[in-house]
Amino acid sequence: MADQYTFEVNLLDESFNPHDTRNCGLAMLVSETAMSFCLLDFKRNKILGLFYCVRNEFKLSDGISGSKPTFRDFLNEVCTDLTWLRNPFKTVKIAYEGMKSTLIPAVLFDSDEKEQFLTFNFTRNQDELIFYDHLMSLAAWQVYTVPESIIHATREFFPDTKVVHSSSLLIESVWINYKNRINSPHLFLHVREHLFDLMIFNGQQMSYFNTFPFQHPEEVAYYLIFVMEQLNFNPETISLVLLGKVDTGDELFELLHRYVRHIDTGRRNDGYKYSYILNQLPSQSFF
Repeated sequence: MADQYTFEVNLLDESFNPHDTRNCGLAMLVSETAMSFCLLDFKRNKILGLFYCVRNEFKLSDGISGSKPTFRDFLNEVCTDLTWLRNPFKTVKIAYEGMKSTLIPAVLFDSDEKEQFLTFNFTRNQDELIFYDHLMSLAAWQVYTVPESIIHATREFFPDTKVVHSSSLLIESVWINYKNRINSPHLFLHVREHLFDLMIFNGQQMSYFNTFPFQHPEEVAYYLIFVMEQLNFNPETISLVLLGKVDTGDELFELLHRYVRHIDTGRRNDGYKYSYILNQLPSQSFF
């Protein structure tokens, strides 16, 4: 049994052939505390599996005080337990989930000024590297940091793989999935582990995006109400779409429903097929 992590989701279609990964794509979402990944069969354009593993509480090892497993140790153990992760894939894409990111309009962006853009809002630690993603659909750039240790570890196991920011993927995914479905402002609330992203999208462009920390559901409701009040949105008419780690019947869902009349849960990308085994998960989870 894994010592460093616990699988909270472990779903894999029985048709997956671990010896035929060259026809599959691997998409990973990593943070300092957890990792999720899914498999795409390019021949069938079908998502075959999804995994979510969380790092266990750090423990002393070898009796050395203060010795803790690293992210590389965590990644190595997952790849050791799931040996097919070390096989060659057709594509490997990795996204980092972190707090420090900021959007810059394309007309203002200059890659030579990336550190100034970032440090305007955040303090950069010495062990963090600065990256940027081009969000072509929104004519914007995302500037963000990734710990150097995570970059080195992911590239050790998956060489020549580009790392992007999770919020870049979230924004692009909402744009792809909803650009032809809505023609009025919608709030999109994406719940993560002690963080949530709030986005306003009207079907053509994004007018707001921010990430908030939280420990309790009441904090999510507070920030949501505050943003709606600042932007003069009527909670009786505005539509709210929930994504990520939230489901109908949850304490958070019930709380939000007190303040917003029209709440929906997110839908999966219609551009893919999905294994029946993923029906165990709500459609808005792991968006």
